[in-house]
Amino acid sequence: MKFILPTDKTPILVQGITGSLGATHAEMAIVYGSHVVAGVAREKGLKTFLNVPVFQTVREAVKKTKPLVSMVFSTPARALADVSEAAKEKIPLIICTTEHVPLHDRLKMIEVAEKYGVRLLGPSSPGVVSVDKCLAGTMPAHLFPKGNVGIVSRSSSLTYEAVQQLSALNLGVSSCVALGTSTVLGTSFIPVVQSFLSDAKVKSVLIIGDINGDFEFELASWYKNQKKRKPMVVYISGKSFPISKKLPFVGVSRLTPAQKILQKQQALEAVGAQVVYSVELIGKTVADVMKQGLK
Repeated sequence: MKFILPTDKTPILVQGITGSLGATHAEMAIVYGSHVVAGVAREKGLKTFLNVPVFQTVREAVKKTKPLVSMVFSTPARALADVSEAAKEKIPLIICTTEHVPLHDRLKMIEVAEKYGVRLLGPSSPGVVSVDKCLAGTMPAHLFPKGNVGIVSRSSSLTYEAVQQLSALNLGVSSCVALGTSTVLGTSFIPVVQSFLSDAKVKSVLIIGDINGDFEFELASWYKNQKKRKPMVVYISGKSFPISKKLPFVGVSRLTPAQKILQKQQALEAVGAQVVYSVELIGKTVADVMKQGLK
């Protein structure tokens, strides 16, 4: 299923809109220009919040407002139930911002999303920014200058570092999608990159990967068969990450972090991506490939 890049016309639902995080980020989204059409809260008798209609169930909110995106602000204990509620109503894109969701619940979320044919971003996802159009999540959208770079990332801090470097070079961002920092995630790089390749506003793609999992290998395998391409820059973090013998990360093999990252870098280089080996060079490398274009 294609990944939705929301715009200022995309109707958004906020689950947990009256909680501290939900209220803060719903208000930020509204101020940014996002089309927040409804909220869900458990308080009985509450009709509006932040001038947004509030419902007690997702089903009622979907029936009345027909959202295409749901932002989920839940406790770790409630996240699975709230994501499942949105999935059952077939909201096309569900952004679960909740961190520290138990592994079993994360796996169940992914299963439920697949069952109902919806896209799950997260858990632990800061969401999506379509610059100057839509903020759906927790990212500080004011840091993103408008431009032509599409970013998909597994690291919030490195995303902001990359954006700062781009800004210093008078480059900006079209859209940024944060997959999440959890070791088990509902969306990989592929559907987001696919949307970027189809988006005329995106002239270059920046991938910020991670030591965990196999998303980078999957991306390389998929990308090698794509006829439509754009300049792609990749940085993969975690080279110095310590290996825990008591609780190893899911998806990390017996290879050292440096060996695993090298394999990912080689796989992506083999399909034409420009790999960055030092975080300080992310912005410069993006600028260089945009000047050169595809060879």
